Amino acid sequence: MSETITILYATMTGNSRDCAETAASRLKKEGHTVTAIDLANYKVGDIANEKTVLMTISTWGEGEAPDDGVNFLEHVQALADGSLPNLEFAVLALGDTSYDDFCGCGKKFDTEFERVGGKRLTERVDCDVDFQENADAWLGAVVAALANKVAA
Repeated sequence: MSETITILYATMTGNSRDCAETAASRLKKEGHTVTAIDLANYKVGDIANEKTVLMTISTWGEGEAPDDGVNFLEHVQALADGSLPNLEFAVLALGDTSYDDFCGCGKKFDTEFERVGGKRLTERVDCDVDFQENADAWLGAVVAALANKVAA
């Protein structure tokens, strides 16, 4: 149907992994080629070759990346402005509104992907502890955006 969609995730409790796996399953049913990978197992330099990246990322502590996502965030932050002009992305940020920097990690990735030249496939969605409804809405928006992209 199109190039491979890469779903990147990092999590401390498993919620972001579950969201990534749900997204991968749905997108495969829609006919897409999908790879879901924990950032702990992702070669950070591979981001330069990606065309479509979906990120499901939790926030740990006060806005930090989960342990598995720290190196990747640092790598993206070190990239030059506009260095990934072929990237399309969508971010699902998981967090907890009881913390000051709600969904801080997802917001950082969203901002950084845009700074390096990426184009948003859909708007970032920030999820609180009860995330399923918002996560489902995000996935629906991603599916629709990909369908529109293929139809164009």
